[in-house]
Amino acid sequence: MNFLSTFINVLIIVVLAVPGYFLRKVKLFPDTAASVLAVLLLYISQPFLMMSSLLNKPFDAGMLINFAWVILFAVVLQLLVYFSACLIFCKSKDEGAKRACIATSYLGNVGFMGIPVMQMLFPGNSDLVLYTVIYNIAFNAMTWTLGVYAITGEKKRINALKIILNPPTLAVIVALPFFFCNVAVPEQVMTPISYLGDMTLPLSMIILGVRLADMKPIRLINDVKVYVSSFIKLILSPLLSLAVMLLVSLLVPIDRYVMVALYVIAAMPAASSALNFAEMYNGDRETAAACTLMSTILCILTIPVLMLLCSVLI
Repeated sequence: MNFLSTFINVLIIVVLAVPGYFLRKVKLFPDTAASVLAVLLLYISQPFLMMSSLLNKPFDAGMLINFAWVILFAVVLQLLVYFSACLIFCKSKDEGAKRACIATSYLGNVGFMGIPVMQMLFPGNSDLVLYTVIYNIAFNAMTWTLGVYAITGEKKRINALKIILNPPTLAVIVALPFFFCNVAVPEQVMTPISYLGDMTLPLSMIILGVRLADMKPIRLINDVKVYVSSFIKLILSPLLSLAVMLLVSLLVPIDRYVMVALYVIAAMPAASSALNFAEMYNGDRETAAACTLMSTILCILTIPVLMLLCSVLI
């Protein structure tokens, strides 16, 4: 895969954070801007993105085995990275910062950034987008369970209903019957769904820019833990995932596009959900924000380099 084209594509995505940064700096965005935009992102644009990624896509029964592999690997690989992060940060004395770093080490930006990146890097390959949507089902379930536990350290904070009752998963549940039955949705319905879904990436980047504007630059660059968390998320996670999948493929045949999708997903930067949970449950918000922002900035370089390895799979 061409390094320069991938670099430019990822750079274009991150540059979308610039308007949010400057609008916040000149005080045209109020203090509550990030929270308000996050509600729009979570409850409107991302669910419609998930729906538009499934509707009017061809389905055949042969896809089910690949979907099963995606869900299985989604759970196993996230657990591997989670426990790896726990081992790496086990000696950290600041409990709140440690938990924030662990959460941002394995929770990836799969929904907001994963699907648009997959569409941009592999235009015309709808299978990879479908695998990303299916991955999101397992990811959202783990986010609202292991993700909450990673930030709080309290099992009582886990709400099992959130595994299903979250907007992206509900959107997938609504769209799946149409997908499995190959029901054609009229263009008049698909057009507004697509428009709303297409807001997801710009909105997520604008929110990131707003949060970057609110952060002191020194807080972003002077904490070693932030770099370690970014290394785990951007380098260790995809390479570990690729190694595990290649080993499994020696025993059981796995579709190469399933491996590509999971590898690319693992290379995504930290998800904003870790920061959202830190805000919701009184965790270390500053560390979570710093890790999320740093990994998003560094992914401009790491994703193009890692994508060079896709030639091994494709």
